[in-house]
Amino acid sequence: MASSWIQIVGTKDTGKTSLLEAVTRELVKRSRTVCYIKHTHEEPTVDDTDTDTARLAAAGATTAILAGASTTTVFRAAGEESLDEVSFREALPGEIILAEGFKDVPGRKIALTGGGLDIGSLKGVVAIVGHPPEGFKGRVFKPNHVAEICDLIEELVATPDDQTWIARLLVDGRELPLNAFVQDVMASTLRGMSSVLREGGADETIEIRCRIARPKDDTPARDPGID
Repeated sequence: MASSWIQIVGTKDTGKTSLLEAVTRELVKRSRTVCYIKHTHEEPTVDDTDTDTARLAAAGATTAILAGASTTTVFRAAGEESLDEVSFREALPGEIILAEGFKDVPGRKIALTGGGLDIGSLKGVVAIVGHPPEGFKGRVFKPNHVAEICDLIEELVATPDDQTWIARLLVDGRELPLNAFVQDVMASTLRGMSSVLREGGADETIEIRCRIARPKDDTPARDPGID
């Protein structure tokens, strides 16, 4: 995956959000871009139901966007979306994604102990913040080891030195794994195509989304010889 997420997991009131705040500040100081995604069991809603955004969402718009001078808030009508899908749409390739929760989703996890969390039931735990369970082989940090935790995150999401582009490909909600060579070829080809369409400088980000122009018609074709 080209946008690399790290899942911060733990039970309620174990300090997940405080740790995420501190880690985000440190990563931003290091000139990294960070996308934060939180899993919630409650349905997000527009607080003020009298707003135009809420009214259009209630009318059936698949996406309702409130765009301000420095902030854009987006509400989408969607079913259960995977972390793959959410991160693909909301994060640029190469951004560090800090995902709070998603305990059952495969991925690299930093787990905060306490609150009865069963560390042994989780897959992909690479580090513990707090007291590690017996036999744990990963890294162990204290909550105030923010710089060291960020060092680990940057290590986990490092891009190979010989890779010139970071690209992702999602097909019908499932990310297809791309090695560094394919990522470079795909992105470089798109850059070459876009360069002949307009004048531009050294592009850093190219975004493209595709879908079939018309839905498939699953109705069997009618035999013109049958009345």
